[in-house]
Amino acid sequence: MSYNPSSSSATTISDLRNWISNELVRVSNAFSTQSQTTQLPVLTVAPAKPQIGQVVFADGTNWNPSAGRGLYYYDTSGWVHIA
Repeated sequence: MSYNPSSSSATTISDLRNWISNELVRVSNAFSTQSQTTQLPVLTVAPAKPQIGQVVFADGTNWNPSAGRGLYYYDTSGWVHIA
């Protein structure tokens, strides 16, 4: 899902109601978009504070967690190569 909330400059209840309605439509559209994809940036350094379940794409040269370039997820034992 790709949703970033917009800021509100509502000064009346009616303006606030319209802003909330528009935001809910945007959230709904973000969930229902047919071409849902996730793009991971290629990392050249390990994340500063990895968390269990985090998925990253390592460049394999500047940052090589174990098996070269590819997808890794973080587990309690460290980075695990996926593909």
